[in-house]
Amino acid sequence: MKTVLVLTDFSINADYVAHYALGLAQNIRANLLLCNIYQSPEGEELSDRKLWHMRVCEENSINDLGELVARLKSQLDKGDMLNDFRPDISQCSEEGLIGEKLKELAARYEIVMAVISKHSANNVTNIWRRNHAWDIIENAGFPVLVIPYQVRYKAFKMIAFATAMGETDINVLESLSILAEHSNAEIMLAHVTDENSDGKNEENKIKKFFDQVTYPRKSYQNIKGNNVANSLKWLASHIDVDLLVLVHHKRGYFEKLLGRSISQKMANSPNKPLLIFPSVTIQETVAVF
Repeated sequence: MKTVLVLTDFSINADYVAHYALGLAQNIRANLLLCNIYQSPEGEELSDRKLWHMRVCEENSINDLGELVARLKSQLDKGDMLNDFRPDISQCSEEGLIGEKLKELAARYEIVMAVISKHSANNVTNIWRRNHAWDIIENAGFPVLVIPYQVRYKAFKMIAFATAMGETDINVLESLSILAEHSNAEIMLAHVTDENSDGKNEENKIKKFFDQVTYPRKSYQNIKGNNVANSLKWLASHIDVDLLVLVHHKRGYFEKLLGRSISQKMANSPNKPLLIFPSVTIQETVAVF
């Protein structure tokens, strides 16, 4: 059964994100897995776990997850959700590095996306402060959804996909078509071009690219600007977008030295829910929502 993974640190906004993910899971008819990944405090490493009782960090993780699961199930019991589908809600407490644990979880569950939170208007969760967000985005073999501060779930009506129109983006577009069908959403293909580019020529390229996917509710937007991140932030601020979608391309060592990627710049201060797909090859499949 397809599963939405929620990575939580039990902050206030992480609670909002869990409820957001519940609405999303119900809409796309997926199960929900709440997960807290932690590392042992210094001095608590164990050479043989069988010789020790459960430690405080592990016990707290399990108990706090149990309370969160109970609140979400109570929300379902109220009967005011989007439809009659009732997701199975489970939990897992994992000790270790996020990148490694994500791969283990992907091997055990049919994860279609991970959902993470932005902690507050000015700060981010412990996951982000320790720079583990890029462990998630770099290592996850599935999309990662970043939720801005205390945003509540609503069914997607407008999904904007920012693309350079590469061949592999067709796979992402096909996946988004499935996601959009759950709420009859429109997909807007957004392409940022240089200020001096031929607008008509760019529109023709976008239309040709978009016509490769038969999803009926679609549009395209050519945005002229010399800064891609700023152009996309303008788009999210001026058009009623429910979800902004990017593809994260891994960069080499010297590229990383030159500065942050577009994905990093957008994820640092998302003003709309931001879905980041991992880069794939033409032969690889992407999430089936």
